[in-house]
Amino acid sequence: MNALDERLAVLVIAGSDSSGGAGLMRDLRTLADFNVAALCAVTAVTAQSNTQLTATHHIPPHIVRQQIEAAVATRKIGAIKIGMLGHRGNAVVVAEFLDRAGVANVVLDPVMKSTSGVTDLLDAGGVKYLAEELLKRATVVTPNIEEAEVLSGITIKDHASMETAAVKIVERGARAVIVKGGHMEKAIDVLFDGDGVLNLGGDHVKSENTHGSGCTFASAIAAQLACGRPLRDSVLLAKAYVTKAIEKGYSIGKGPGPLDHFYRIHQEPPARGIHEVPQHGMHPASEPTSR
Repeated sequence: MNALDERLAVLVIAGSDSSGGAGLMRDLRTLADFNVAALCAVTAVTAQSNTQLTATHHIPPHIVRQQIEAAVATRKIGAIKIGMLGHRGNAVVVAEFLDRAGVANVVLDPVMKSTSGVTDLLDAGGVKYLAEELLKRATVVTPNIEEAEVLSGITIKDHASMETAAVKIVERGARAVIVKGGHMEKAIDVLFDGDGVLNLGGDHVKSENTHGSGCTFASAIAAQLACGRPLRDSVLLAKAYVTKAIEKGYSIGKGPGPLDHFYRIHQEPPARGIHEVPQHGMHPASEPTSR
């Protein structure tokens, strides 16, 4: 057995995206870019383009369970990334698996609506179960502003309320949370791990080509955690990677285009899990503050 055979894999539990811009397709592409092995369980099949989601087929919970069991029987898992679940039944299956599996690194991207905000990607029962049960089983949760408002019960209007929401989500059971501020005036993400708040600032990349950025960010964190890096280092590296991929993103037809995962394709391949922090101003916006 060679070294590649012994790598710990990331198990992705998510829905598919026929445009390839987000979801499972984007997760697997991210893990490949980090040279991290991937396994998957499909929770839903969606028909979507860059501009709209036209149809969704939810995979029955017992099939999701069988996919997960087959995946974990294949090789050792170093981290799990959870994306779109579709409905409460699938959320329950995933929670039951997490209770049995004992995997140390679980990244929960609490996908609730489509990018347009029109279509629900998780039913009301699923949202409630995620907030009350699945949240407690995650190493880190990566909500955007709207998702953080749902999970915290707080209206987010500025950076201070982002911090308040992050603390509230941890109080409700999450071990750590990153509230993503990409749609705020300043691109500052808030990381709270129970010990202190870390504000992760960076240049606000003026690009509409952000389709799949949330999936990419969560998968990049999972890749770093699977490689044995601490959470804060994993988040910093993931943010640098996503920021550069957005910067190099490109338009394809109508609507927001995808990130460019392979912006370094002509460069020397990096060591597994390592990406150079781009020189575009990405930095911790402030020192950690105790709470």
